[in-house]
Amino acid sequence: MRDLLKILIGPTMLFAGCASEPQSPTSAVEEAVTADNGISMNGISMNGISMNGISMNGISMNGISMNGISMNGISMNGISMNGISMNGISMNGISMNGISMNGTQLNGATLSALLGNGDTAQLRVDDVAALADGNNDVLAYAVSISTDAGWQPLCGYESDGSVRQALAVAGSWNYQTGAWSESTDEFTFACRHASIAKCVELGYKSSIGFGDHQHACVRMLRADYCGDGVSHTVNGTPINLYDAVGVQLDSESWPVDAEWTPDGALCLYHHRGGSQPSCYAEKYSATCGSFAGGALLIDEYDGQ
Repeated sequence: MRDLLKILIGPTMLFAGCASEPQSPTSAVEEAVTADNGISMNGISMNGISMNGISMNGISMNGISMNGISMNGISMNGISMNGISMNGISMNGISMNGISMNGTQLNGATLSALLGNGDTAQLRVDDVAALADGNNDVLAYAVSISTDAGWQPLCGYESDGSVRQALAVAGSWNYQTGAWSESTDEFTFACRHASIAKCVELGYKSSIGFGDHQHACVRMLRADYCGDGVSHTVNGTPINLYDAVGVQLDSESWPVDAEWTPDGALCLYHHRGGSQPSCYAEKYSATCGSFAGGALLIDEYDGQ
């Protein structure tokens, strides 16, 4: 299975859609970004290159079709996602030929996932549980994938040997360009401790109106400055991230790295590692670090 699944670092995601105005968050979720070395201090994220933590011999999952769900051998086609809160797939509000289901009733369900090469993979939901504390509105899923060797954990294992969970996130990502696509019949299973899921656990949840912040957050954690899907960071690089809506606060006096939107960096003052971004000259600004130009998120790097 280690040959089949390449697990990198990252956390949680949600499925939402048409929330109108963002709701005011009650607090920042400090434990959302705890990485393998334990650093997590209100906005400091151990960023990971992987978006959803899943790589199947280099082939990514591009979306999980809601029209491919089967329960006890019964196919449930024609599912509508209107009214779904995808903070970990809360299936309330889904009408399945007149059958109403909630997220905890999905144990044992099998789903069809679309791979980047056009093939499909069969997934199975083995367990559903709410996350703790500030993210108790998010459901986490233990998911298995069908392989030649039998059913194997989709996201691998945690350091304590338990199955790593996934969060259900609205729409799908293009793993070449890093772009998110809205969908009413597809979602993404994002492994915890990878950047898509991590951004949800940081508080950027589509279901409460922070979908654009979520997508900007994924670009930011991966240091995708040019918005072209190319990451310019390494796993384990600490960053301090914050916003202007009170979800994550500026807790450090570090130099500015970049301002972020769902399309990449609005401007940058620094780049975190690897080759220089192709857009560096175009986007470099010595005064980068303000929300005045339309940035949703700003991150800082440890300048020591």
